[in-house]
Amino acid sequence: MKKEIIARSLVVFFIIIAISIPFVGRWLISRKQGTIIDLHARTFENGGWSMDTLQTRVGVPIRIRMTSEDVVHGFAIGGYEMIPLEVTPGEFVETTLTFDKPGEYTFFCNRWCSPNHTRMRGIIEVMP
Repeated sequence: MKKEIIARSLVVFFIIIAISIPFVGRWLISRKQGTIIDLHARTFENGGWSMDTLQTRVGVPIRIRMTSEDVVHGFAIGGYEMIPLEVTPGEFVETTLTFDKPGEYTFFCNRWCSPNHTRMRGIIEVMP
């Protein structure tokens, strides 16, 4: 009786393991690749950035794909060493960021795009 219970338990255990392997694999791959975010730029009067808060964790890459819906914008991050990007209407530009310290980093349009250009800002929250 005990041998039968142990045998059935082992069968169930191995079935669960076999079913979960693809899910664990996908989770590990997505964790390594990080998050992919589509970010659209519009002049501040027309809504500004499509997202004003982005989140990631220390050491986890975040890939941002950007496009503009109206005029040429710029993308820069205060306190993070990077070459500012030019975000052109109808085209996509990508960057991958990996932060080594937790905190809040401000991203902003660094190209004159409208009278309210300085209000085109957002936050990247980097958690431990």
